[in-house]
Amino acid sequence: MNPRVSIIIVNWNGEKFLPELFVSLKKQSFRDFEVVLVDNASSDGSKSLVKHLSQNSPFSIRMVELSTNRGFAGGNIEGLKYCSGNYIALLNNDTVADENWLAELVEAIDTHPDVGICASKLIVHGTNIIDSAGDGYAKSLKGLKRGEGENSERFDQHEYVFGACGGAALYRREMIEEISFLDEDFFLIHEDTDFNFRAQLAGWKVLYVPTAVVHHKVRSSIGYMSDTAVYYTLRNSEFVRLKNVPFGVFLRCLPEFIIGMITEFIYFPIRHRQCKLYFKAKMDVVRVLPKLLRKRAVIMKNRKVSDCYIMNIMTPVWQRDFLMTKLKKLLHG
Repeated sequence: MNPRVSIIIVNWNGEKFLPELFVSLKKQSFRDFEVVLVDNASSDGSKSLVKHLSQNSPFSIRMVELSTNRGFAGGNIEGLKYCSGNYIALLNNDTVADENWLAELVEAIDTHPDVGICASKLIVHGTNIIDSAGDGYAKSLKGLKRGEGENSERFDQHEYVFGACGGAALYRREMIEEISFLDEDFFLIHEDTDFNFRAQLAGWKVLYVPTAVVHHKVRSSIGYMSDTAVYYTLRNSEFVRLKNVPFGVFLRCLPEFIIGMITEFIYFPIRHRQCKLYFKAKMDVVRVLPKLLRKRAVIMKNRKVSDCYIMNIMTPVWQRDFLMTKLKKLLHG
């Protein structure tokens, strides 16, 4: 009999994180799950460690070894091929899940048939600071971590949100089969924003479950403000816009979008002196524009919601929490 949930963990040189993660999975109160660990051509001892951890495990562990690093998106796409559950959970290798994490997500999605995605509360590991209380999408046309930097006692209500952080989320297989899974062209960063947007356009709702708590060792793999992080952030935010933002929404958000682009230019090329990387990312978008527009055509053809619906679930840039977060990053980030 197939398990109800398949958990995909994409790993790249995460040997030092995996033991604590697997201990947290062994403690889960919900037991009807399997683990598919996709190794992105690690050069450390990850693969040997996973084989060791698989011995006498209370749940099934399947390791999928890739010959090249296909990123977060490609790794999860490959992992999905080996999943048998009706629900698919994604979990970062640098996380530690509370014992009721999976139980809370399953209960939430079971009782909300209109929900295709359930978002966890991610807390920065070793702190009481929120990493993500579900994801949002601002009217400056860029994805954001909802509640980032706030005290973990906040955002304690179940509520519909724009999206979920792919580092710890639960997805309905039916939805995945309808809208397809992550887009491998993203490689990493904002692939979950794209997925969230496609789900919303297709009429699926996203539910934030504050009782599903995961502790996240933030950016431990690629680093904060590394060239990798900056490049994919700058490039992939454009991918999301070009693929998913309806033209009517774009027009209504044009003033906020212009402000956002100016802020982005001040932050990356000027404040962090990433001018060369900034223009490389934007030029790479231009190179694949025809491909992005073909994908957009398919998404818009299957769209089921109005511009007003999308506008109503987006985050206003004048919202106090949003403004304070952006100011902190500009001044101290």
